[in-house]
Amino acid sequence: MSTVQYPTSFVKYGSGPIIWLAFHGIGQDAQAMAPFGEQLVHTHTIYSIDLPYHGQNRLADWPASITKSYWQSLVAHFLTQQGIDRFSVVGFSMGGRFALVTADLFAPQLDELILIAPDGITEDPWFRAATGTVPGRWLLHFFLDNTRFFTRLGHGLVRLGVLNAGLMRFVEATMQTPKQRQQIEQSWVGFRHLTINIPALADGLRANKVRVWLFLGQFDAVLPMSHTRPLLRALPETQKVVLASGHTSLVRRVATGWPFTL
Repeated sequence: MSTVQYPTSFVKYGSGPIIWLAFHGIGQDAQAMAPFGEQLVHTHTIYSIDLPYHGQNRLADWPASITKSYWQSLVAHFLTQQGIDRFSVVGFSMGGRFALVTADLFAPQLDELILIAPDGITEDPWFRAATGTVPGRWLLHFFLDNTRFFTRLGHGLVRLGVLNAGLMRFVEATMQTPKQRQQIEQSWVGFRHLTINIPALADGLRANKVRVWLFLGQFDAVLPMSHTRPLLRALPETQKVVLASGHTSLVRRVATGWPFTL
């Protein structure tokens, strides 16, 4: 019988008493959380973990799909390895999806949930269409394999006002190389089962007195503020902070201003 593997490459910042597990965005790696490491070196110990298919984890032997039960076992294994009992979770962009799932699974051990322009609160119809069915996954592969056609289509949608120009620029920047496109496909397909029941999550966070922070960029075209409304409705006590920032610079903006007082 084969043993299940739990690859967990990470970068550790600081040596303070406050423990964070941090999850970066798609196309990034654990170094993306360095701004927090620079700011909080004396007060926090931050374990910035490479997402599946990213960073030092990119070539690890991952399952084709990351399920909640697999992720729960991986995080539990990591916590045991590091001797961690209580902790907080930080997630940016796609890492926000992992932060939400981790918070849902480990709420009794959680102090804070810190979401920075998080994916996963509102299920994007494009994400669902591209990953939820075999034809959708075929189309996703086709578009990523034919980037010239995809780019022309995207710019046409921008001209028609259907697609935000800032979002199109972000998409182009994250799909420039074959390696990036493979990573996008692996991630979208591999993370499709990591969905969150927001009302149930809110109940668990409230019951365990977990403080929730939500940081949003005023000029963010990738994950706009409207996508976070279900969480704010279900958990109105969420500490919401809007910063004059776009998407990619938001982690540094939050790190520079931490801790926030509302």
